[in-house]
Amino acid sequence: MRRRLHLFLTAMLMAAIAGAVSGSSEEPEAVSDSGTGEFGASDLGKLARHWLGAFRQDHAGDAVSLRPTRSFASKAAFEEMQNAVIYVGYRLPPQAVDDFARRYGYKPTAIRVALDTVAIFVHRENPIRGMTLAQIGAVFSGESRCRGAQHAATWGALGLAGVWQARPLQVFAIGPADDLHDYFRQQVLCGGGLGEFVRMHPNSAAVARAVSESLNAIGFGRSVSTISSMKALSLAVDTNMPFVAPSERPVVDGAYPLTRFLHIYVQKRPDRPLTGRQADFVRFVLSPGGQAILGRNGFIPVSRDVARMEQSLIFADQP
Repeated sequence: MRRRLHLFLTAMLMAAIAGAVSGSSEEPEAVSDSGTGEFGASDLGKLARHWLGAFRQDHAGDAVSLRPTRSFASKAAFEEMQNAVIYVGYRLPPQAVDDFARRYGYKPTAIRVALDTVAIFVHRENPIRGMTLAQIGAVFSGESRCRGAQHAATWGALGLAGVWQARPLQVFAIGPADDLHDYFRQQVLCGGGLGEFVRMHPNSAAVARAVSESLNAIGFGRSVSTISSMKALSLAVDTNMPFVAPSERPVVDGAYPLTRFLHIYVQKRPDRPLTGRQADFVRFVLSPGGQAILGRNGFIPVSRDVARMEQSLIFADQP
């Protein structure tokens, strides 16, 4: 009996150690949903949680909350912005911005803090090397194909031959809760919708995992490089343009075709520098430490010139 008990306890201990070791490669969430809950499971939510977690390590007494730009749509939101609430995203709702300007006499200040890209994922064993925007539209679109390409249902329709020619496409995408979904629709599908056959996922990591599990898969999301069995393709605007990889230098230089800035929005009078907790957070986000967090979450740091420009616009009048 004692021997069996000893073996059981030993096995349990070894399992616990194995679990700890296997989990050690996973990056823990830096902070709970406190101050970021409205983002949900999106890539932007993960970035917001990591930013706040790192910021609070050095600013324990500074209560800063982050909100997605889509929630900036009421007088309550305007008042929250005065109390260290910062909005993160791509653009604020235009009507809400106009309402804010009528109330305060100026608009919220947008600060460029990151670069965001649409990456097209395929399985690493897939021989395709790049795609044009027309080809991407042919894969993901519903009824309307604004760039003229016919619907692509097989890899042969994208130029692959041999055993790949008849393989059906399995198509994955980030869902509409993430702003990247709408950006993809506007830039690639000319505002049209994705086909009903496209399987939606809440974030880029989920899309990448789905793609990595099937030779026939293709999906779009933000650049993630932690899954060895999938790859991101080089893209070209059309067949007359060069194919460009979604790596940091082409993105920063503006050569990669599906790139935009991520902004944070604060309340700042045009004639005064930003101060207080919002200023502390902006400094952190534009610092090397804040920018380093971007890459781990699928975003790309802004150039040093952009970071200096944003800092000078926000803090130039401070002593």
